[in-house]
Amino acid sequence: MNRSSSSRAGLALIGVTSLVLAATGAPASAAPALTMTLSSTTGPGGGATIVGSVTANSVTPVPFPAGTNPTVQFQYVGTTAASSACSASAKVVSPIVVSNLLTTAGTLTVNPAAVKRISTTKIVFQVPSSPYPVNDANGNPSTVNPNGLVLMGGQTSSRWSVCVYDSDNVTTSTLLATATYTLAIKPTITSILPASSPAGGGQTITVNGTGFAATSVATTATAGGVALTNVKVAANGNSFTATTGPRAAGDGLPVVVNAPGGTVSSLDPDNNSQTNDPPIPFSYTNGISITPNQAAAGTQVTIDVIGAGFSSLTFDAGAAPIGSGAHVFLVKDAYVANSNRGVAECTGVSVIRDTELICTLDLAADQLNPANSATMPGVAIAEGAYVLTVVADGGTGAGGSANPTIVSSGATFTVGPY
Repeated sequence: MNRSSSSRAGLALIGVTSLVLAATGAPASAAPALTMTLSSTTGPGGGATIVGSVTANSVTPVPFPAGTNPTVQFQYVGTTAASSACSASAKVVSPIVVSNLLTTAGTLTVNPAAVKRISTTKIVFQVPSSPYPVNDANGNPSTVNPNGLVLMGGQTSSRWSVCVYDSDNVTTSTLLATATYTLAIKPTITSILPASSPAGGGQTITVNGTGFAATSVATTATAGGVALTNVKVAANGNSFTATTGPRAAGDGLPVVVNAPGGTVSSLDPDNNSQTNDPPIPFSYTNGISITPNQAAAGTQVTIDVIGAGFSSLTFDAGAAPIGSGAHVFLVKDAYVANSNRGVAECTGVSVIRDTELICTLDLAADQLNPANSATMPGVAIAEGAYVLTVVADGGTGAGGSANPTIVSSGATFTVGPY
């Protein structure tokens, strides 16, 4: 073969090789993993159900194809890492490593039975609460992370990468999506000081316990179903202060705290329903404040009453203040439905809001008979200290209210020679 023929053969070989390479194609680089949004980014440990969502793009138009069941792993990040750091392929399951009471490593795979594909962009899975696989490579029960994802040692929180792969193969799997999950201790309550509030709210209370650490997830709380405001968590996470809102009076009420590690009620303060720990009940006391709180005898005055629960009351507008409706009485000492109803009634009640009403007190009118609220002609309302009392049911019979709905010895009204 001459040199020209050899050259042509070489060119032909190159052409064939090129065709082969073109047919097989060079390995395509994996598309970058998508950022996944979690329905909950923090929790107390294993067992929680989480929905993960991603947004498809032109590079990855179908993140979770039909007929597939993605593999979800929790890979330890640290205590302060700002972003996920998933490995390119799935990791080998490994125990949680602890050094100086702090977690330093660990990888958990979510049981495939606890992973469900909802759509091409959404999956639902459970935070591991037990080891997977159940048996190790030798067929023996696995001792890797027997309690699932839990805090170790003295940690109060730890961060984990949530890594979604197309399979569990540690060499060929592809990373599809990433997110971060913060593990936090379950909150507990040890005391509430004070454990009561006036009905009008505005009481500053301190809730002591554990697990209230200030994180990206805010700590919120309610008392008797009413939101606490101005929640300020101590740096060590063992207490917070807050301000009560207005609420109708009641006893045995729960203070419920929503913290990074879950929810706790003061009626189960150790956050373990299997133990018989004494509850820490909260109460709203019957209390109102009034402005003004004094007036001269023989005058007429409009009174602004601040309390709670006024919107649900139906005030009796009848001339004789004996009936099943609500009333505002001027009472000497404590109100008693059938014997000490009051010497005057604050009439023309207008409920401004649930926490405020106004009414007119006529101190020039004849005194009412405290026994039955009948008018006592010619008897003036005497000077002295009284208690303005709001009652839900002003009846005197069996159906009448034996006790006032809202009462406060602090809501003293003085009739004097001003």
